[in-house]
Amino acid sequence: MDIKTNGIYEDVTFDIDCTIDEELTGAKFTRCSFQGMDLEGIVTTKCTFSECNFKAVRLNASKHVHSAFTNCLFDYANLFSSRFEDCKMLGSSFPQVNFMGILIIKGDWSYTNLRLANLKGQELREVNFSKADMYKCILDKADLRGADLSFAILSQASLSGAKLQDANVEGVDFKSANIKGAFMDYTQAVSLARSFGVIIA
Repeated sequence: MDIKTNGIYEDVTFDIDCTIDEELTGAKFTRCSFQGMDLEGIVTTKCTFSECNFKAVRLNASKHVHSAFTNCLFDYANLFSSRFEDCKMLGSSFPQVNFMGILIIKGDWSYTNLRLANLKGQELREVNFSKADMYKCILDKADLRGADLSFAILSQASLSGAKLQDANVEGVDFKSANIKGAFMDYTQAVSLARSFGVIIA
């Protein structure tokens, strides 16, 4: 089956023999599988992917603008040098994903599974990571200014040298996180103190 702009696909398993428009606009996919496909360099604009399977998919050098990937699986996917601009990734899972060189511009990454993800040095300003699972996530020197980290799981995460000014860190437990050299404003400092049981009078 060919994949076309503005197409609507439901419960379809795509394979390497299908053809796909290099620039997809307005296409909608529900419970579709792209497992193992090579989608390098693909561009999606205002596309919707719901409960789709991207396991072991090559999405390196791809670009996604105002697209939605909700409750999708990206296990072992290659997102090297990909770009997600104002995308909705709510509830998606990213175990063992190659995030090297990824560019995330704003967008909603709430409730995502980013356990063990390496996002070192990434530009993540104003991204919504609310309630995301970022256990042992590497965020050293990441720019998280203005991001929403409220109630995110940051247990054993590393934020050494990260920029957290103006970020929403309500409900974040920093006790087991590495925050050495992190840049914080007064609000984050108070939240940090409270996570260690300090009473702010």
